[in-house]
Amino acid sequence: MRSSVLKGLLAAALVGGVLWALVPRTAHGPRLAAGGQHEPRRAPTVAYTLVPAVSPRVDPSALTQSAAVPANPPDETSLMAELRSVKDANPALAEQLARDGNRRYPDSALAPERASILIHALANEGRPMEARGEAEDMVNRYPNSDWVREIEAFTGAHRHGNAHYTDDGQIAFD
Repeated sequence: MRSSVLKGLLAAALVGGVLWALVPRTAHGPRLAAGGQHEPRRAPTVAYTLVPAVSPRVDPSALTQSAAVPANPPDETSLMAELRSVKDANPALAEQLARDGNRRYPDSALAPERASILIHALANEGRPMEARGEAEDMVNRYPNSDWVREIEAFTGAHRHGNAHYTDDGQIAFD
């Protein structure tokens, strides 16, 4: 009896395999076209919707504010006051103001704070690699600034004891 059951199962498997081979494939394999030829597989059509990446720290309503930098802020104090007022709400404007301040006042006592605001603005804009690059520059350019400790904790960038700047403004290591 056991032998007859095994023979029945084997026959059923054989018949099933033959039928499987004869039936054209649909969702689980290639389709057979007229004449028994396989149709090429086509990739499914997928529609993509591009959504701008917005950091959770950025208030989306702030993105509609103008990012225009004033042509000539009266002085560094006024520029810093405006920079501090927009740094959290409008990182794009904060980046532009910080870069303008760094260009106009590169060696001032407020430069380390501007660099810190620039780094946070870049991070809030979803540009972490640029933020890290600015952080590496900042911690070596202003190694004794109180702002450096905060940036080191924020980005992981650390001061290099043997770093210095050449006369033409390039960083060099001894």
